[in-house]
Amino acid sequence: MNFIDLIRSSLSEVKLDEIVTVQPQHCTTFQNLMEVCKQDMSVTQSTEDCLAIGMAVHIAVALEGDPLWMYLVGAPSSGKSTICELLSSDEIHSRPLSKFTGLVSGSRQGSHLIPMLQGKCVVVKDGTLLLESTPQQLANVYGELRDIFDGSLEAHYRNGVSASFSNISFGMIIGITERIYSLNMSALGERFLHCRLETSRDIETKRNADAVTSIFEFSGRTNVEGNETGDARSFPKQRAYTAGFLSHIHSRIRNGDVLRPRYTQYDVDLIQALADIVACSRAEAPRSKEFGVDDLLYDARPEASTRVVKQLSRLALCLCYVYGVESITKEIRSLLVKVALDTSYSRQHSIIRTVAMAKDGLNRQSIAIETGIPLATISRRIDDLISLGIIYATYNDVRSTQGKASRIHRCAAWIQSALRMIENHVYPDISNGHDTKSKIQTTGQQNGSPKAKRPIPKKVKNTQPG
Repeated sequence: MNFIDLIRSSLSEVKLDEIVTVQPQHCTTFQNLMEVCKQDMSVTQSTEDCLAIGMAVHIAVALEGDPLWMYLVGAPSSGKSTICELLSSDEIHSRPLSKFTGLVSGSRQGSHLIPMLQGKCVVVKDGTLLLESTPQQLANVYGELRDIFDGSLEAHYRNGVSASFSNISFGMIIGITERIYSLNMSALGERFLHCRLETSRDIETKRNADAVTSIFEFSGRTNVEGNETGDARSFPKQRAYTAGFLSHIHSRIRNGDVLRPRYTQYDVDLIQALADIVACSRAEAPRSKEFGVDDLLYDARPEASTRVVKQLSRLALCLCYVYGVESITKEIRSLLVKVALDTSYSRQHSIIRTVAMAKDGLNRQSIAIETGIPLATISRRIDDLISLGIIYATYNDVRSTQGKASRIHRCAAWIQSALRMIENHVYPDISNGHDTKSKIQTTGQQNGSPKAKRPIPKKVKNTQPG
């Protein structure tokens, strides 16, 4: 055997996908992971909720069916990047990307991204660059995403480059600012759920105080100067335990029977109501964009809620794995409500909710007062919602000082029923006959001050059986 043959016989194939820089630490419960995270990190209830939801999205790709895609929405420096880095710690099942501008390349020298994503959860720490693209670039990227969500993609370019993929599935988590709400892709078929990372002034000041203490009392040397524990900014210990926990869940799915959680008819009805709210809140009426004209083109209808029903159901199943339970619990219902309301977050949702919760309907002026939205915006949105069949208008017998009959707006029965079910779930005392307006208004509304919007609590309550 010559020297070359000796070298070749000693070589072994290295799978680059299995090379890891984060060594997973044994962790089998979400509760234990949170205990480790709280040792060095500022963990709020919203952080914990977002991490649990992100882990559910992460493992969904291991289960048959449509993948779960999610925007992690938050203000700059709110902690989105930290959560994304934790979720990308399991390097075997994750594909972190610094930026995302598309799936396929039209360049002859370029390479397609899709083969590297198969069977993994793609984690994009900063999706803001995507929103800075031109409208045509955005349309191209979301066109690719729509196709690949269903498992296949065909792309052909004028320079002769083409791409063809089938049986593709990957999860996706994109950290992004609230600027995402300026982008409405519902008319083209929205595939992303939203999860908002909430913060407040109290949380911010406490986090800042912890940062000052950490710098003054625990600053150490860098790894260049001999520190072998790793860069503390990336929370190496927490990443190692997160990788261990995600690896544990993936092993459970791979080696055990697929979990069949116990559920009730109430769970089915709640998921349907949440899906209906999402579909109506992001529905968009078609308007003319040419020559300065902004007229409604035709009467459309909201997207069918089937896709959202499937997404929320898969999310609930994956949350059972994350929490280590075998039934849909109160905590899981609360997170489903959070994700649905975060996905619905918009002025349109505020208008629909206000009208649906009104006992005898509202005119446009009353809607503007209740929501704090300018009347001109209310009028435009109401016209759109009437065109979409979500709201309808009737005339009452009370006439204004000008002698005109007042138009009263009410929600369609099915959307009103869905919203009231969710309100009764979040605020159980509403179902006991209490006045909903007293819940919405606050003591600071006297003397003509504007009405405050009722916030959705970070951890919603319900009295349904666990």
